[in-house]
Amino acid sequence: MDVLKIGRSIAFLRKRYRMTQRALAECLHISDKAVSKWERGLAVPDVSLLGKLSVILDTDIESILEGNIASFDVRWNGVLEMNYPPGIEASTLVYDKPAVYLQLSYFMLAGITDIRILGKTSDALWVKTHLSGGESLGISLSYEEKKIHDENITGTMRVHGLSFLYGKDLTKSFRRILYGVPFSYTLENHQGIELGIRFERVQTIQKRNHTKLERGVVAFPIQSLQDLHTASSLIHLIQQSMGENICSLSEIAYHRGLLRNVT
Repeated sequence: MDVLKIGRSIAFLRKRYRMTQRALAECLHISDKAVSKWERGLAVPDVSLLGKLSVILDTDIESILEGNIASFDVRWNGVLEMNYPPGIEASTLVYDKPAVYLQLSYFMLAGITDIRILGKTSDALWVKTHLSGGESLGISLSYEEKKIHDENITGTMRVHGLSFLYGKDLTKSFRRILYGVPFSYTLENHQGIELGIRFERVQTIQKRNHTKLERGVVAFPIQSLQDLHTASSLIHLIQQSMGENICSLSEIAYHRGLLRNVT
């Protein structure tokens, strides 16, 4: 166990969510001095705190203890291809959210904030009219067809279909792919059905890899109006019974620290 690497990983993840040491300490009901000691490699979190710490930092206990900061310090961009089934557009409501909000929420949950929007002119115009450049959400939206080349980019998360994904460990599943083994992946649900989400690494072995979401995540492609009604019913049920606001971009932006300043 490398205490210094563990501390650097905690500091990196804390700053990613725009949290101060004091804010993290308050969430854990400890002093900010304890957090400072972790990050300087003078101590490690108590075993009793690891579970809650992993939830706050949207990672898993193993990643914290491994402390591989190099695997966290990567840059991904996003490409959203708005190709919808007949009768569905970017503005079509899935219960109370436009369809495109579902797709954008997956990028934001993965921590990807630089997103290129592609699709029909009418869909792109709707997104641009309502979200502009994404400044209100702490993200960057562009509407250029031209591919952007950046040697510092690790890979591209590409969403090319409309799917419904919900689960408490969804962010962790995304992060394991982004920071894990350097392969490209196509995302599937636990039944092996592709979800229209790909993680394409710039430097990787050219092989068609698939990775399945865990059973705790509800995931299925929306390929018809019937599928859309099913997703709408699920969102309604979850929001009414659990008090959650599914795919709320503003809430995701706030909880991911995109709208706060680091001090």
